[in-house]
Amino acid sequence: MHPTSQANRNLLALLIILMAAIAFGPSPAISAAKPLSKQEVLDLLSQDLPSEKVAEMVKKEGGINFPMTSAAEQEIRAAGGTDDLIRVLRDLAPKGHPTPAHPPAQTTTTPASPPVLVIQSTPGDSQVYVDDEPVGSTSHAGRMKLTRLPPGEHNVRVSLRGYQDHEQTITLAAGQTTTVAANLQPAAPAYNPPQAPPVEETPTAPTSPAGYLGVLPMQQQPAGARGVVISGAYPGSPAEQAGIKSYDTILALNGQAVSTPDQLRSALAGHQAGEAVAVTWYNGSTNVTRQIRLAAPPNQTQTQVSPPSYPPTLSNMPHSGFVSFAVAHDHGQGGQNYCVGVMSIGNGIIYYKATNGLHTFEIPLNSIREVKRNTVYLLAFYGFHIRTKKGTNYNFAALNQQGQPEPPDAVLTAIDQAMGK
Repeated sequence: MHPTSQANRNLLALLIILMAAIAFGPSPAISAAKPLSKQEVLDLLSQDLPSEKVAEMVKKEGGINFPMTSAAEQEIRAAGGTDDLIRVLRDLAPKGHPTPAHPPAQTTTTPASPPVLVIQSTPGDSQVYVDDEPVGSTSHAGRMKLTRLPPGEHNVRVSLRGYQDHEQTITLAAGQTTTVAANLQPAAPAYNPPQAPPVEETPTAPTSPAGYLGVLPMQQQPAGARGVVISGAYPGSPAEQAGIKSYDTILALNGQAVSTPDQLRSALAGHQAGEAVAVTWYNGSTNVTRQIRLAAPPNQTQTQVSPPSYPPTLSNMPHSGFVSFAVAHDHGQGGQNYCVGVMSIGNGIIYYKATNGLHTFEIPLNSIREVKRNTVYLLAFYGFHIRTKKGTNYNFAALNQQGQPEPPDAVLTAIDQAMGK
């Protein structure tokens, strides 16, 4: 063969190879997809993304960059992954790594998968706090899944404006799913902070022939009261002789419920002097019903009833040498039910005593896990809470000399100093 012809044939073959490389080689305009990591797959599931959507994203991103070991399968299933998703991940896992349909027998103990916490809230879009740290909101349908919490005891609080908080202490275990069902109840429409009992104007003697009980209702009734709260009973009156005292709440006359001072006056107007009526009242710890004989109205101006001293004092306190503050103790209804008293701090304890005797308790300082200003609950009224290591939670509001809520900084500082902080 002629040498020139052979050279032409070689040149033609080289040109064909170069053209094929140009035609079928990778295009610089198309970037390669990035396979997802195991943590990215777990994050997608923790956001309540359905398994089929996760599978679509895995395919779109070019697969996964981790082997589908038995430990990886357990983590993905614990986060909510379905069998269909597991099969897709096996197919798209990097080659060269064993991905058996049934994991082989293990000679060593497989590390337990992390715990899973599921929050179900009604209504949805509720704020979730774990150990008083915000972790996000539930979905519009009321669901949230958390997969990064460590095992152990945690405090969970679910909050939504206009509703009472749901608070619960849980214990998470590795490899297990724990569900918290928070059915939030509507909060009362308003909060009426504790008020100092007002000094009533001197009343004139009643001119009606109605029987006389001798009680003085508070001019401003506390919010949420289920009866008529009184400032006190007139000296020598049938009410005082029966044992009715300041801060007691009259609930009914002859079985007929009364809820306002006007209703109480109307009920008494229907009875004559000398007539016995059944009066039911709450004395701070129990309901009392007694037959009380009404007296004739006094013929002269009544002596003014002196309301109980305010703010609360340390008289008859069992401890001395304490620093003390006036506070309101919330009973768990958003400020609609509370008692007013004295909080004393010192000698290793926090001592609280309500002025009406309803609540008296001691909190050892070494049993306290946290003392903190509230960030959501009773926020507008400077609420603060004391949480013990056993999970018991107490909510308070600090009060000034006029019985109005004030910032609790002085109380919190005193507690921190007593705890050595």
